[in-house]
Amino acid sequence: MNLKDLWKQSDLVLGLGTLLILGMLIVPLPGFILDLLIMVSIGIGLLILLTSLSVTEPSEFSIFPSILLITTLFRLALNVSTTRQILSKGPAMNSNVIEAFGSFVVGGEAGLGKYVVGLILFIIIMIVQVIVITRGATRISEVAARFTLDAMPQKQLGIDMELNNGSITEAEAKELRKKVKREVDFYGAMDGASKFVQGDVRAGLIITAINLVGGIIIGSSIRGESFITAIETYGKLTIGDGLVSAIPGLLSTTATGIIVTRSSSEKKLTLEIKDQLFGNAKTLYVVSGALALASLIPGLPFISLILLSSAVAYLGYSIEQIAKEEIKKIETASFEKTPERKPENYIKEINVEAIQVELGRDLLSLVDSSAGGHLLEQIASTRKKFATDVGLVIPAIRIVDNLEIPPDQYAIRINGVVVGQAAIKADKLMVMNNQKGQLEPIAGENFIEPAFSMPAIWIDPALKMEAENKGYSVVDPSTVIITHLKEIISNHASQLLGREEVKNLLDHLGQSHPTLVKELNFESQGRLAAIQQTLQNLLMEGLSIKNLPKIMESIANNFAKYQSPQPSFLSESVRQAISRQIVNDYLSADGKLHVVTVEGKIANVLIKSLMENEEKDSVLVLENTIRIKFLDAIANEYKKSMEEGRFLIFIVSKILRQPFAFFLAKEIPPRNFAVLSIEEVQRGIPTSIASTLTFSIRDEQPQNN
Repeated sequence: MNLKDLWKQSDLVLGLGTLLILGMLIVPLPGFILDLLIMVSIGIGLLILLTSLSVTEPSEFSIFPSILLITTLFRLALNVSTTRQILSKGPAMNSNVIEAFGSFVVGGEAGLGKYVVGLILFIIIMIVQVIVITRGATRISEVAARFTLDAMPQKQLGIDMELNNGSITEAEAKELRKKVKREVDFYGAMDGASKFVQGDVRAGLIITAINLVGGIIIGSSIRGESFITAIETYGKLTIGDGLVSAIPGLLSTTATGIIVTRSSSEKKLTLEIKDQLFGNAKTLYVVSGALALASLIPGLPFISLILLSSAVAYLGYSIEQIAKEEIKKIETASFEKTPERKPENYIKEINVEAIQVELGRDLLSLVDSSAGGHLLEQIASTRKKFATDVGLVIPAIRIVDNLEIPPDQYAIRINGVVVGQAAIKADKLMVMNNQKGQLEPIAGENFIEPAFSMPAIWIDPALKMEAENKGYSVVDPSTVIITHLKEIISNHASQLLGREEVKNLLDHLGQSHPTLVKELNFESQGRLAAIQQTLQNLLMEGLSIKNLPKIMESIANNFAKYQSPQPSFLSESVRQAISRQIVNDYLSADGKLHVVTVEGKIANVLIKSLMENEEKDSVLVLENTIRIKFLDAIANEYKKSMEEGRFLIFIVSKILRQPFAFFLAKEIPPRNFAVLSIEEVQRGIPTSIASTLTFSIRDEQPQNN
């Protein structure tokens, strides 16, 4: 197996390497192998340090915590092996690296003073590593892990909002979520890994003390060496062994400190140091001047300070010249590419979202999936349901936080205008009595449900089972918002169907009905507008437009018969074409159509009150006295239908249907009633007359002016 094949089996190599490290704790190693492993340890420390300097953000070095653990175990195994060599062989130890490091620190000459100095230098290095670097890196790791974990919900919320707003794709959102998770996992692992580094340094100090004390005892008592000779021998070996263990540990600890103190950046640390520390020539000039003044102080090295001052001044001058050249290049390029500065384009600033839900601070948890919020999923389901049931593709619903509204309040905007708002409890559950009759009371806070203005109660989640057992319907806060949002969208559906939405519907229809769409020729002047207004009229009365082929067939037939038919005429024609669908949607649970008829003389008065407006549409223009009585009678019928638990359906003649419906829509929410023409009720539909609309008109005459 060559080196390339071995590299491909990296998992095997890592497994064998870990087992060999554990074997080093037990099996004695010869000096030349120890020397090789010591240099490997130092090389790995350098590699880790340089890698930590080159990454742009900490999570790029995601294996760092695992590497720290493995290298720490490797150094401890080396410590055990070298300790075995020092204590068992003493002066006969054949590790050239340890002897070289020991001799370099204590010097080649004999004498206890040298060893004391070397020992002091070693202790200083260890103090710096333990107290300054290791402790600081450990503390920073703890803080970074806590802050990263605390910031995770806000980051997830921001990603969900951008996805919901359409700013990013699902794939981009998935990648951003992975990045956030990597950061949390990395800093959490670093918090634990820094404890290994701290333990490694402490273990190194203990092992060094054991080497020195144990060596002196063994040398003087067992090997018969003099006390001074034992101190010289084992002091040099102990210092050398401590250094070859401390240097890789110091490199790894420094890398740990660099990694955990790095904030996310687009540049490497070396480039940031160059740009931020040595990027200002004026600052370097000030430093140069300070050094030059310091050289005049008696006793300070004049030549050294002058040379250093000159070097710093030259560095500042070089940076200044480079900056001037860069500015000149930019100015030249700007002049060549943009000879004239164009005025700023603020067109994006006037964009208005079709649907926007604003949340107070306390409600943000409802969209945080990591905190159990599922408002975003409910919104996606709502858009899908509208497309399936109504045939209308709801525009993307933007969710934003609004600190200007009360913390427990939300607001719903349609085309930039607030059309609904309410205050809810994010940490409570709402219960309602949807049954006839009284239920046992339950502890909570009274509340008016925003969608249908029904009495409700906020209860503690712990009372959920009790509320269900008593017969209450239990609803979570997200569902309260969604129910309100559905009702508002249903009531304003016609406002959400613009030209672009209609064109998209027709383009989609063209894939399955190309001949029909071609016959519509909706790109001709005025036709797209007529189609849009026709569909808006249907939506305004709470009708579904999902049967788009049938609707467009009716519109195409009228386009063929008439030069430019009015949208009101097209709407009535479409209703005739889809009348069975309309009537079936209004059948009650018993399979019957319960209708309210209009008394004959009242119908005649209404017909005589019809007038054409500027758009050539028929509208009801009633004398004030008749209008008041008419509205009172409508209110009575509406109240009666609510008491009897049926949907209010009026049935009138074809000529009166549309003006009657549009007149009522100004007084009653469109989705709370329906107006059918007699011609729309197909033969065979079981119909029951629930009531008859009537009122006294006496001698009042409608005025048609």
